[in-house]
Amino acid sequence: MRHVSKHRVIAVAGRTVLGAAVVLSGWLMQPAYAYDSVRLAAALDALTAQTFPDWEKQARAGDPVAQNVVGMAYKYGDVVPQNHSQSLHWFKQAAQQGDADAQFNLGRIYGKATGAVYGKQRAVPRDDVTAAFWYRKAAEQNYAPAQLNLGQMYAEGSPSFPRDLGQAYFWTQLSAVDGDQAASAQLASYLSEMRPADKGLAQQLASEWKQRHPQ
Repeated sequence: MRHVSKHRVIAVAGRTVLGAAVVLSGWLMQPAYAYDSVRLAAALDALTAQTFPDWEKQARAGDPVAQNVVGMAYKYGDVVPQNHSQSLHWFKQAAQQGDADAQFNLGRIYGKATGAVYGKQRAVPRDDVTAAFWYRKAAEQNYAPAQLNLGQMYAEGSPSFPRDLGQAYFWTQLSAVDGDQAASAQLASYLSEMRPADKGLAQQLASEWKQRHPQ
């Protein structure tokens, strides 16, 4: 399962190295960690054609991690025939149980996806509102990849999803990692365009986040 495992480890590794605080106009943000990325990476490393039946058995029994893993197996088609309908089904099962990575995967399926699997081979038509809904579910669990993608959605905007730099800055700074030049560049770019009202909104969102996620 090299392809899926490599893809997912890259996606989830950011949360394990996050440590630097991000400052905007005097407030400090140091998010806590939530999603068990190590468990997900280990599960994907253990996913093979031989182990897939056991993962599917666990998924049918209601285990959300197994449901997410089975969803990715069908999404990429590495150990079973590719089946986007099945991947969507299992991602939804896991996401509805609160699995942050499955929620992130649904965001990618519904959103402005890139790449051959998530972009060119869509399971459903693009729906930015639904994508943001699932990204936000995962982002509220402190899942960095979802926070980053949600921030990008707010930065770009679309006909169904208004651009909002205050929201873009807030979610992107939550996803920032130590030494991540790309994230730093994005934050600097947003900040250069932000009006006082945008900065005020970002500060308000940070305050509300601290109340919801006390250290």
